[in-house]
Amino acid sequence: MVPYLFVGKHISDIERRILALPVKMGGMALENPVQTANQEYNNSRFATGPLVSLILAEEDCPKNIMDAEMKSGKLKKKCADATDERHATERADILTGLDMKTQRAMELCSEPGASSWLTARPLQKLGHELNQLEFVDAIRLRYCFHFPDLIGKCGCGAQNSSDHALICKVGGFDMWRHDHLRDTLADILRYAGFKPVNTEQPMLPCDGFNLPISANTKAEARMDIVCRGLWSDMQASFMDVRVFHPNAPSYLKVPISNLYKQHQNQKKLAYMRRVQEVEQGSFTPLVFSTSGGFAAEVGKVLDKAASKICQKHKECYAETVSFIREKTRFSLLRSTLVALRGTKRRVVRVSVEDVDFRDK
Repeated sequence: MVPYLFVGKHISDIERRILALPVKMGGMALENPVQTANQEYNNSRFATGPLVSLILAEEDCPKNIMDAEMKSGKLKKKCADATDERHATERADILTGLDMKTQRAMELCSEPGASSWLTARPLQKLGHELNQLEFVDAIRLRYCFHFPDLIGKCGCGAQNSSDHALICKVGGFDMWRHDHLRDTLADILRYAGFKPVNTEQPMLPCDGFNLPISANTKAEARMDIVCRGLWSDMQASFMDVRVFHPNAPSYLKVPISNLYKQHQNQKKLAYMRRVQEVEQGSFTPLVFSTSGGFAAEVGKVLDKAASKICQKHKECYAETVSFIREKTRFSLLRSTLVALRGTKRRVVRVSVEDVDFRDK
C-alpha cells in the first residue's frame, strides 16, 4: 500500500516509521507486521488467558464465565494502554530526527479533528468519499511532501507550490473555501435547532458610537453567521469565519497555538465592541487552519451544537461530536484540494452585449 500511495517518491526509514504511528499521533496506522507481529501475538495471549483457561477446563458456570470476561476486558485495556505508551515513546524518538518542516507537519496532524477524514467511513451519501488523486494529494499535504506534477508557474506569476496555491488570491479559491466552510457550519447550527440561522447578515449602522480605531465601522459590514440562543436564551450570537494556512512563509516561525490566538484577537478587535455595543449580542471568532485544526472557541461552538443535537435527536454525544468534526473537516479538505489543483489565471470577462454575433 505504501508504494501505491507515494508513486515516484522514495519513502525513507523515518518516514515509514511516521506512517506506522496511530492517526491521532500524526501517522496513518500503517504498521509493519514484521515488526509488530510478535508483540500483537503476546498481547492476544495475555488478554485472552482467562477465557482460554475456562475453555480448557470445560467450565460452564455463568458466574465464572462472566468473571473471566471482565478480567479479560481489563487485560485488553492494559494491553491497549501499553501500546499507546509505546507509540508515544516512538513518536517522541521520531521527532528528534526530523527537520523543522516535518516536525511542524506532525504537530498539525495531531491537532483535534485534523485527522478525522482518515478515520471516517468513505460514504458517498455523507460526502466523505475521495477519488484516487484527491486522497493522494491529501496525504501529500498532510506531510508537506513535494508535489511533482503541479504547474510550475501560478496565474499570478509567482513560482507555484502547494503552500503558494493555498494562499494565492488569484482564482478566488480562498473565498470559496471560506464560504463553503461558513455554509457547512450554518447547516450544523440549523440541524441543532438554533433559529434563525442567517449567513452574510448586514450589521446595524454604528454612527454615533465611540468604537476603537481597530473596529470595522464600514456601513456595508456583514457577519458570516448569526443565530440566537447559542450562549444565552434569545441573545443574538455573531460568528465570523477565518481560514489561514499555517505553512505560509510569514507563519513558519510562529508557534501554531500563537497563530490561532493571533487570528482570534484580530477578529475580536474588528468586531467584538461593535457587536456588544451596537448589536447587543455576543461575538465568537471561528478560526480554522487549512490543515484541519481549529481554535479553542471553535471547539466550544461545536460542543454546544453537539449537545443540542443530542437533546433534540436523541443521539450519542461522542458520535455526534465525531460526526460534526468529520463534516467540518471534509468541507475544509475538499475546498483546499480544489485550490491546490484549480485553474488560477486572470480572466478577461466580456459582456454578451458587447459581442457582435455577425462578426465571424
